[in-house]
Amino acid sequence: MEFSNGETTPGDWDLRPTAQEIPWPDLSGKRCLDIGTADGFWAFEMERRGAAHVLATDRPSPFQERSKRNFDEARRKLGSSVEYATCDVFDLEGEFDVAFIGFVLQMVEDPIRALRRVGEVAQTLLLLDTVSLPLALLPSPLARLDARHDGREWFVFNPRGMRKVVELAGWTVEAQTGILRDHQPRARHHWKWVTGVRGRSSALRAIRREQ
Repeated sequence: MEFSNGETTPGDWDLRPTAQEIPWPDLSGKRCLDIGTADGFWAFEMERRGAAHVLATDRPSPFQERSKRNFDEARRKLGSSVEYATCDVFDLEGEFDVAFIGFVLQMVEDPIRALRRVGEVAQTLLLLDTVSLPLALLPSPLARLDARHDGREWFVFNPRGMRKVVELAGWTVEAQTGILRDHQPRARHHWKWVTGVRGRSSALRAIRREQ
């Protein structure tokens, strides 16, 4: 994150270039939800883009507790009015115009149920997640299971698979990016990032289908 005095927060990821690639709708005056907020980058970005109200959420965990301290510091330095709630994606409540999910879908055991739950509280979905570049070479919608072989990533889709799982959950996709290169300065020379085995993502915008 970058503050008005030019100071930036330390971290392994620089999300600022990625923010320019997201297929944003007009957020002016909108009620927005950030799911899996971590340090709050996307919540603050939606506020910066004109959202009237932003709620940042994250599921309880040791990671969430550490990230919340960073969130609080950034909120103070930005003079932000973003609100925060500890909440799992399956327990979401309220009414929102736009929900943002950044690098969360790969971490949930049931991505379709998670996306359906988001559809119960939001009208528009912005989804950003890791994709598999090798699987992108195949024409079918696919996902790799247990991508890190340690249970931390349940599903990593190719771009077609990412679109398909959103559609199966009751959304209509309006726009999707191509494959984006993640900006991770410390890893940029590692062979997995160079070859695209890791460090690739895609983003899409979808609207909820009326039942």
